[in-house]
This record gives sequence, structure tokens and C-alpha cells, in this order.
Amino acid sequence: MLFKYVAFHYLKNMLIILLGLSGLFSGLDFLMNATSLPSFNVKILYAFFKWQEALSLLFPLAIVFGGVWTKISFIKQNSISAMYSLGVTRKALFKPFLFVGLFTYFVFLGLSFTSFATAKDSAKQLFLNSYDMSETKDLFFKYNDSFVYIGTLIPEKYKIEDLTIFKMENNEIIETFTSKVAWYNIHEWVATDALKKTIVKDKEGKKRLKIEKLILLKTLKEYQPKILKSIYDGKALTLYESVMAIKLLHNQGLEIHSLRAEIYGKVFMPLFSIALLMILLFNFPFHARYMNIAMTTTKAIGGTLFVWGILFALLGIGKNGTLNPELAIILPIILLWIYAFYSLGQSQKRI
Repeated sequence: MLFKYVAFHYLKNMLIILLGLSGLFSGLDFLMNATSLPSFNVKILYAFFKWQEALSLLFPLAIVFGGVWTKISFIKQNSISAMYSLGVTRKALFKPFLFVGLFTYFVFLGLSFTSFATAKDSAKQLFLNSYDMSETKDLFFKYNDSFVYIGTLIPEKYKIEDLTIFKMENNEIIETFTSKVAWYNIHEWVATDALKKTIVKDKEGKKRLKIEKLILLKTLKEYQPKILKSIYDGKALTLYESVMAIKLLHNQGLEIHSLRAEIYGKVFMPLFSIALLMILLFNFPFHARYMNIAMTTTKAIGGTLFVWGILFALLGIGKNGTLNPELAIILPIILLWIYAFYSLGQSQKRI
């Protein structure tokens, strides 16, 4: 009964804060940008995408603020004193907070595998009136021992126009493949009517150009259209696509600190909210006479926003490669959790 009672109040308060914060965020943005949107349907979609963006951004704050609100309300009603007098321990009281907080975290982590993670880009496309099929032009990148030029990439059609592959050896081009059109087929791109040009040497050692026509050319394995576009346009990816992109770029020997930081930001960074919730709740007194409620609440909210801001700054540092993403993102979260368990140990020594 205690678990359900505390969990119900915490979940209720957390949802009120989450909906309030996300509604304020998306509402203010909508008021500033609604006049630039062409139709009512587009305006509704834009508001919905901005609300999704706000949810993914603000849910860690809601986890902390909801816990603070619930604990403060229990203290004001003398519920905490009653629970402790019945033999309830601090650990037992924290279990509902931990369960609901982790449940919320895993819900949003699961949503990161869906289009929910790309809501910001979807809203931006609507704002720029580019919500139809978009194109990316003039891509040039490394692929195994070759370099690839793509004239136009159309992800929605799984189509490439003007594909050229330069095969290199000892810093010299020894072979090229060109095709007007290529299509993505499950795990690879298939070019039709490709032209293969190879530099060959005759018996006298003179170079000549050998030209062949290929009916089908299979290349760019695992280079999914959306991943290609997202990497070179800087667009958001779902969590699964980010993992696939890291694997792809790592195999090509390319820098992946930005993608690593993006994954850590989705998987590890929100866990600061659970650790901070533990620190705050275990340091709150159990009775109103032992605390200044207004000052305590202000410090809790201000401290949460300060930690949140520092972590976001470190996330940006990790993305631009100034600092290793593991040091910039994972290490601070680990230190915060260490202090959270220290707070738990210290709370057991107090009455």
C-alpha cells in the first residue's frame, strides 16, 4: 500500500510538471513562429513535433522536480513523520521514487528508437516549408579503399543520381565506376548500366584506358539512405540508426566523437536525474520545523537547473571533439551516482 500510495502521488506530480514544462516550451515557440507556417494542418503538426522535442529535452527535469514536489508536500502534511513512526525506512520510502523514475527513463529511451528522436528536425522542415521529399547534393566521402561522389541523394525514394566511385591505389586512381542511377536494396546500393573505366598496362608498360559496361554494380554496403543524409546534413538519428552509423564510420576509420556523444546524451545523460533525486530526497529533513520549505525548494530547483546546464555544456564539448565524449558525459554521471550512494550511506546514520 505504501509503495502504491507514494508512486501514485509522485507519478501524478511528475506528469503535471512534465506536461506543464513541455506545454510552455512548445507553446512559446508556437506563438513566435505560427505566423510563418502556411496552413492550419501544418501548424498543428509543427506544435506536435515541438511538444515531442520538449518532452525528450525536459523529462529529466520533471523526474527531479516531481520528486521534490512530492517529498515537500509529504513533509508539509507530516506524512513523512507518520511513515517513519510506523517503521518505514528511508530506503523503503525511496523505492517508489526510484521505480517511477527508472520507468520514465526507460519509456523515453524506448522512444529514442522511433521517429520521436527526430521530432526537432521534423519541426524544422515544416518551418522551412521543406516537408516534401528533400534532396542532398554533392556528397563526397571515403568508402573502403575508394572515394565516392554522389550528385543527388533522395532518401525518401532510396535513390542516388549521378554516382561516381574512384578506386585508389598508392594515391592514384586506378579504376572508376559511374552510373546515372542507383537504388538501395536492403543492405547495399545497386547501380544499373554502370560504366567501369580501368587503367591497364600493356606488355610495353604503357598505360591505356579499358572501358566496360556493367549491367549491375553492387556497392556501399550498409550505407542506409537516411544515415547517409543525416551524417552529411547534420540531421538527427534514432538511437538504432546512431549505433549503425557509428559502426559504419568506425569501419571506414572516420571520426565518430559527435555520434558517440549523441548516443551518450540519450542513454547516459538522463540518468543524472535519478542520481540527483536520490541526493535531494535523502538530504531533506523529515519534518517541516527542521527546514525552511521555500528556501529548500528554491535551492533544489536551482541546483537541478545548474547541474542540467553543466551537463548540457559538457555534451556540446563532447560533440565538437574538444573533450573525449566518455570524459565529458559518462564520467560526470558516474561521479554524480557515486555521490548519490554516499548520500544514501550518510542518511542511514541520521535519525
